[in-house]
Amino acid sequence: MKALVQVRGEVNVSQDVLDTLEMLNLGRVNHATLVPETDAYAGMITKVNDVVAHGEPSETTVATLLESRGEPAEGEATIDDAWVGAHTDYEDVDALAAALVAEETTLQEAGLSPTLRLHPPRGGHDGIKQPVTTGGQLGPHETGDIDALLEAMR
Repeated sequence: MKALVQVRGEVNVSQDVLDTLEMLNLGRVNHATLVPETDAYAGMITKVNDVVAHGEPSETTVATLLESRGEPAEGEATIDDAWVGAHTDYEDVDALAAALVAEETTLQEAGLSPTLRLHPPRGGHDGIKQPVTTGGQLGPHETGDIDALLEAMR
């Protein structure tokens, strides 16, 4: 499973990339989503590589994101162990996060909004115009790097 975070805006971006962002449930800057690692999603991630940061997050980071930024698909509630136990097939947030990372379920199948609306990163981005290889924030991240970005945006 990969986490995608939109770090650049949509000005001067081709319509193909905008359509792909919409298909990935990324509508604004600082929005994130979790997608399975399939060939179809790999192609979509390649297309939006210059607008998003992406990588495979750890279970603890996913659990933190769900508790702090997760929203139900319908209605308003805080996502905690009680809500997860009552509305999903999982006992607590940690079990749901483990299932998401193992690609056993998706956010939508669990009754959650597919988009996580994140806070801008505390301490700022490393640079939204440069790829990771040159010290920026765009493109593929290692697990530790994407975890650090998601923790800063929690």
